[in-house]
Amino acid sequence: MNSKLLLVKSITLLYRESQLTTKNDRSVGLVREVTRKIKAPEINLGLDPEAETIEGLKQTVLAMCEDGDETEYEITELLQRVKVAAGEDATLYDAIKDGLTANLEEQGIKKACISLRRAIQKHFRDEAVKEIIGKASVKLKFNPDDIPDMKDFVQELCTQLEPFQGDVTGANDPAIISEVDFDNDDSIAEIFSVIRKDEDGTGIMRTGWQALNRMIRGGFRRGECAVVSALQHNFKTGMMISLFRQFALYNKPEMLDPTKKPMLLFFSFENEISTNTHLLYKYMKENETGVEVTPQEIEQMSDAEMAAYTRERMAVNGYHSRMIRINPSLWTYNDVFNKIIEIESEGYEIHVLILDYLAMLPTTGCRTGTIGEDIRDLFRRCRNFCSARKICMITPHQISTDAKQLVRDGVNEFVKQIANKGYYDGCRRLDQEVDLEIYMHIEIVNDLSFLTLQRGKHRTVVGQTPREHLYTVLPFEKVAAIPDDVDKHDRSRRKPGAGPRGAANEQPVWMTDMEMAA
Repeated sequence: MNSKLLLVKSITLLYRESQLTTKNDRSVGLVREVTRKIKAPEINLGLDPEAETIEGLKQTVLAMCEDGDETEYEITELLQRVKVAAGEDATLYDAIKDGLTANLEEQGIKKACISLRRAIQKHFRDEAVKEIIGKASVKLKFNPDDIPDMKDFVQELCTQLEPFQGDVTGANDPAIISEVDFDNDDSIAEIFSVIRKDEDGTGIMRTGWQALNRMIRGGFRRGECAVVSALQHNFKTGMMISLFRQFALYNKPEMLDPTKKPMLLFFSFENEISTNTHLLYKYMKENETGVEVTPQEIEQMSDAEMAAYTRERMAVNGYHSRMIRINPSLWTYNDVFNKIIEIESEGYEIHVLILDYLAMLPTTGCRTGTIGEDIRDLFRRCRNFCSARKICMITPHQISTDAKQLVRDGVNEFVKQIANKGYYDGCRRLDQEVDLEIYMHIEIVNDLSFLTLQRGKHRTVVGQTPREHLYTVLPFEKVAAIPDDVDKHDRSRRKPGAGPRGAANEQPVWMTDMEMAA
């Protein structure tokens, strides 16, 4: 777009905005940027009519920028100013006149303003892309020795171009995740439909444990980002595999697009697929039979038998499931996004994405600054990407070494002590980027292991969760690790070592009859 056309659109935009009933959203900043981008023409000798025209239009735009929000232009006076600026260019003057004098209703004026803003914004985006690619091209062609690693060079270029991938001129702005128009009954009704689904449980991904479902108001929600935090060797991967299995077993897919196929997706950045699949099979089989799956039993079963059983159980409610092992050193968040887009292009609608662990990815391309800023930006980018697609993103995260001192000090109810206090490895402010926090820790009482759970923030739910539901204890068993209890008797405890919740007597399980009677 040349300078004259940019200035013509700027004049038309400011004039049309002055005609709106509500005049508190003028595009003065955007238009001033137009005048800054247009270089001052050389007109000292008065021999360049084109330069004189551009300078005249530019001064008209700047004068309109100085006018207040309540300015109402007198069209004849404004056209006179434009005619003087256009000089002998009658075609230019007629173009501006047509844009200013067309008779439009309020709705038509709004549409015209939106169209003009997007056209100017598109010009800036196009120019920015040209500049980025131009600089990269010069470096690649004339200074290749300054590029030590071509992969890093390409990654950096892709990162710089990432913000420009959306189409700002389209009807749907990719930055807008959701919208409600309170002048439109259908738009409002659509939002209340989402609220109703949250309230009645439709569309919520419930887990296999009643206590965890109570803690997060029924289950995980599509579009939210959840982080499950614990110290090393405290069942983080076990929890991810359990959730992956439970989502398939206890939920029927609620589709946004009925033409797609529902998908549960698991990216492992640490464990081998063989390890995770073995745990998946073991947890599933033991929950179903109540009998321990021994190494000897696995040796006796054929690969085809175990494969058929796992496939059948994971698909029982119609979900397609996929687990992918990734070398995190060779991937970035862009590769995560590209893989998701690739799977979507195969006809799948992804409901849940489990990243075990997201923080193992390099933060290449993320913002840097204070300590932990790159990790925050990594989570922010992944959350925003998944939220726009209504994908529930769940990832475990390491608790910082600072929290280990609390363990050494022997604090009671460890997860309650660390909740909402920023005990995240590498980034104290990670909680600002996620929707749901769950803290976990294994406590051992009289050689019995219990998984303690404490919920932190949960910003995607409406209303207050009862305080008694924010903390729970799940006992480990020899069979099925932590057996499911959905549609069964509640197996959760109020504290480690206590009896089942709701039982007539919730005294610690190691007490003798005499001690309980005392």
